[in-house]
Amino acid sequence: MKKIVAALASAMLVSTVFAQTAATDAGKAQIKANQEKAEAQAIANKKKTEAQGDAAKAQASANEDKASAQADANKEAAKVAQATTPEQASDARGKATKAQAKADKKKHAAQSKANQKKQDAAKDADVAQAKADKQKVEAQSDANKAAADAKIDAAKK
Repeated sequence: MKKIVAALASAMLVSTVFAQTAATDAGKAQIKANQEKAEAQAIANKKKTEAQGDAAKAQASANEDKASAQADANKEAAKVAQATTPEQASDARGKATKAQAKADKKKHAAQSKANQKKQDAAKDADVAQAKADKQKVEAQSDANKAAADAKIDAAKK
């Protein structure tokens, strides 16, 4: 009887050790997966921040271009008030109108360019996040596979 109990105890001890090893391997795989997921998200966040910075720079540049164009138009408009003859005033109004039209065109072009850069930045951020999501899914899949393999190995022993 003692031999049977000893054999059963030994078998239980061996299966417990294998189960603990399997659990440890699965835990290690999950830790690795979590690290990989965190790294992938950190990279995506960095790329998103860079993209947002690029968009902000583009908008700031557009704002400068728009302000400069409007300042040029305003200078021409100010000449209307300085005109001393009706002919000078008429000429100044014509130049002011042309300058304002040119300024409006420049402002529109600058804003369009900034909007395109913002769209490109948003697209880049979306791509970076999608890549991170894919890497996170793959890392979790690897961890799940390692856990399943460990369970199979433990069950075999």
